[in-house]
Amino acid sequence: MRAETLPRMFIEIAHEHGSREALVDGPVRLEHAEVLRRAATVAVRLRNKGVKPGDRVAILLPNCWQYAVAYIGAQLAGAIAVLVNTRLTGPELDHILTDSGATVLVTDGVDGILGARVPAGLADLIVPAEVLVADPEAGIAGVDPSTLPGCDRTASDVAHLLYTSGTTGRPKGSMHTHANLLFNARTVRERLGAGPEERTLIAAPMFHATGAVSQFVGFFSGGGCCVFTPAFKAETAVALMARERITFFAGVAAMLRLILLKAEDTASDLSALRLFVMGGSHVPQDFPAEVAKRLPGLNLGNVWGLTEGTSIVTYTEGDEYLAHADTVGRPVAGLEVAVSLGGAPPRDLPGVVGELCVRGPVVTAGYWNNPDATAAMFVDGWLHTGDVGSVDADGFVRVLDRLKDMIIRGGENIYSLEVENVLAGHPDIVDVAVVGVPDPIFDERVRAVVVPRPGRAPSVESLRAHAASALADYKVPAEIVFAEQLPRNASGKVLKRQLADTASDHDGATDRAEGPAAKETDGIPG
Repeated sequence: MRAETLPRMFIEIAHEHGSREALVDGPVRLEHAEVLRRAATVAVRLRNKGVKPGDRVAILLPNCWQYAVAYIGAQLAGAIAVLVNTRLTGPELDHILTDSGATVLVTDGVDGILGARVPAGLADLIVPAEVLVADPEAGIAGVDPSTLPGCDRTASDVAHLLYTSGTTGRPKGSMHTHANLLFNARTVRERLGAGPEERTLIAAPMFHATGAVSQFVGFFSGGGCCVFTPAFKAETAVALMARERITFFAGVAAMLRLILLKAEDTASDLSALRLFVMGGSHVPQDFPAEVAKRLPGLNLGNVWGLTEGTSIVTYTEGDEYLAHADTVGRPVAGLEVAVSLGGAPPRDLPGVVGELCVRGPVVTAGYWNNPDATAAMFVDGWLHTGDVGSVDADGFVRVLDRLKDMIIRGGENIYSLEVENVLAGHPDIVDVAVVGVPDPIFDERVRAVVVPRPGRAPSVESLRAHAASALADYKVPAEIVFAEQLPRNASGKVLKRQLADTASDHDGATDRAEGPAAKETDGIPG
């Protein structure tokens, strides 16, 4: 691929793969050439509304073909797209639209479900998506995309803003440059196999890096097809995978387990699915064998990345993944991962646990309009990720926890992922998350929230015994909470803050003790 910016990449792909299917959304099926034609119309309409290169165009839509066309149109107009979380409330939308300085908001209209949330003072920014992406009127039909202002953008210019989840403060706009996005797209083609015959189902929201950056931009860059669904539902996902012959999907292990169960129930043909990439969650030890039995042709992959690292930082799949299942693979070509101890400059420290840091073309341009936060996280070319882990002598990366999620009990560091992986190996457990909660004696204690398999009722004693067989006594959960499901955000990540704050309010049962050898107290109703 010769293109150095997104607008030129979209034009190049349309010229090379114009007659291939590009977007599928329900009954709507668009080829690459048609997508470019519609996007060029969007660019002209944005320009007619006064949008200039570098202006921010916010998009507040569920996953749909209109989202993709509006995004490409914004790029052709030379604008910076702002990808807005559809779950936000009015005050949260106010912050992002004001912080980004958006001049246009593409959504479902003032009276739409999403548009109605926009604060009244910002309602004049709204441009209904259906109007923006409609077939062109005679005055703007047939515009040459290569003459649009987006083609004058450079690789170092910001292409879009992805706002962080804001778990440690107000969301910050991570600035993804054209160079960042095209480097990640190359990784998607080279490592995930994105090409003209590939079809990916995008259930991850387009306001997250997985959905927008790796699946949409990544697979589009290979001339592939993107099939949209508004959100993950196992029944819908299985139906689409079978009907559309989906070859690639990205999600967490719990999603794949639900997909396999639903496919078995409905006798659906998922034989086209060749690769499922997991990330952001623990993977039960027996899970690969379960997958191999149910869907022998499916390869498993694991990935680690973050918004400030564009999307993909490390990757592994297939036999390599099975041989190193406790890791997230090695850095992709062109990237470095090293460890920082106590904020010191990152170094190669094989096997030493510290903060994982990343250097290379995926490190983004910092946070929009926030120089202090940028200076704290981006230091001398290194991205300080906030993830705790290690890199072994062969370059395989282990991610143990978030710095803010690490549990410190009586001066001992406990990594939640280590405890989760052990509990996930219990035959009666289908999902688990571990958090730290305040303790008057030890500062923090370990709380495990577990979701039993349907029809199973594991006892607290059996779970503690299972944990104690593989963990030091101070790591064994002092509290175990049973729940029907774990709270997750739209990308599948467990909302641990909710578990730490409200776990005792879950339906189910809670038990507590100060370690496996201590006398147990009476169970506390959940």
